Amino acid sequence: MKNTLLGLSCIAVVALSSCGKDKTSVQNTTVDEQEVITQFVNVVGNPNYADIQVKATALNTAIVAFLAAPTDANLTTARVAWKNARQPWEQAEGYLFGPVEDNYYDPTMDSWPLNRTDVDALIGSSDAITLTSVDALDGFSKGFHGIEYIIFGPGGTRKAADITARQKDYLKYTSESLLNTTTTLRDSWLVKPADYANEIINAGKGSTAFKTRKDLFVTIATQMAAICEEVGTGKMAEPFTERDSTKDESSYSHNTTTDFINNIQGVLNVYTATYNGAKGTTSLSALVASKNAALDTKIKTQIQTALSAMALITPTFEKAIYDNRDKISNSQTALATLQATLEGDLITFIQTNIKD
Repeated sequence: MKNTLLGLSCIAVVALSSCGKDKTSVQNTTVDEQEVITQFVNVVGNPNYADIQVKATALNTAIVAFLAAPTDANLTTARVAWKNARQPWEQAEGYLFGPVEDNYYDPTMDSWPLNRTDVDALIGSSDAITLTSVDALDGFSKGFHGIEYIIFGPGGTRKAADITARQKDYLKYTSESLLNTTTTLRDSWLVKPADYANEIINAGKGSTAFKTRKDLFVTIATQMAAICEEVGTGKMAEPFTERDSTKDESSYSHNTTTDFINNIQGVLNVYTATYNGAKGTTSLSALVASKNAALDTKIKTQIQTALSAMALITPTFEKAIYDNRDKISNSQTALATLQATLEGDLITFIQTNIKD
C-alpha cells in the first residue's frame, strides 16, 4: 500500500531501430497480444486474488482457534498464517490497478504504519468493538497491520497470556473485516457483474476500462514501475532516512524485507506470466523478446538484480536501517534502475509496437 502518492513521469514516444545487423535485439517471432493478456488474467491475476482470499480464510481460522484456546502454540500458528497471507497480497501489488485501487481495497487492508495510538485508544475505551465499528475505522487502524500488532506485539515478542479481552475483540473483528475485504476483492475480478478480469481480456474489444490493448499494456507497465518506486522511495526511504523502524511496513512481525521481495516478485510474475509454480503459454516477456530480445534480457536481469539485492538485507529491515545501511542503499539503486527501464524502455516499446 502507498502511504504517499508517488507520481510517474510521462514517457515520450520514440521510434525503435529496426536495424537488421543486431540479431540479438530484433526478432521476427510472432507473439499474439491477445493471448498475452489472457495468460496474465488466467495465470496471474485470477489465481493471485483467489489465493489472497484463501490465505485470509486460513488466517481467520487460525485466529478463531487462538481465541477459543489462547495458547502460545495457537498464537504461533496465527503468526505463520499472517505471514502466509502477506505473500500473495504483496505479490499482487505488482499490478495495483482496477478494483483494488478504484474501490480502496488496498488502503483498507494495508495502510502503514499502523496508527497504534488510535488502536490503543479504542481498545482502552469502553466503546463497543464490533465488526461494524472496525469496518468504520480508517485503513491505518485495521487491516493486516492491526492484526499484526495484536498477534506479534512490539518487538514481535507478545505472549498469548498478555493479550487482553479487548485486544481479542479487536483481533476477532479486524480479522473478519480483512477476510470480507479479500472476498470482495476476489469477486470483483472473478464474479459477475463486476468481472474485472473480463474487462481486461476484452481490452480493445468493447472494454470500458481499456479502449485499446495499448492502454492496458501501458497500465500494466506503469504499475510494474510504480511498485518499484513505492518500495524504493516510499517503503524503504522513510524509515531508512529517519532511522526510525516504527515506520517500517511490517515492523512488529519483522516481515518487512519479505514484503519488499514479494512486491518485486509480483513484477516478475506479471512480466513472465508466472504464479505459484504455474507458467503461462506466453507472456509480456515473450512479446518483448519477439521484437527486442536485448530489452527482454535487460528487464529480467534487472528484476533479478533487485531481488538479489533485497535478499542481502539482513538480519531484518528493522535492524538494517541502523547496522546494514549499504545493503538498503544498494537495493534502492537496483529498484530505481528497474523503475527507469520499465517506465522508459518498456513503455516506449509498448507505444511503438502495440498498434491497437
